[in-house]
Amino acid sequence: MSYEDFIEALDELYMSIEEVAEKLGLEVDEVKAWEESDDEIPDAAVELIKSERESRSADQIEAEE
Repeated sequence: MSYEDFIEALDELYMSIEEVAEKLGLEVDEVKAWEESDDEIPDAAVELIKSERESRSADQIEAEE
């Protein structure tokens, strides 16, 4: 996942970089540094996005029932 895709996913999930940093045990500056890197964002961040999407999807299903 690119940094741009990561930021778009955060927007969709209404999450901030600060929340992500806290959940991953990182400093905000460390997360922001990913923007300057040519590498993909770390796997832990991708997994966090996936789990947040799944969690919120499950919450929506429960709310609809």
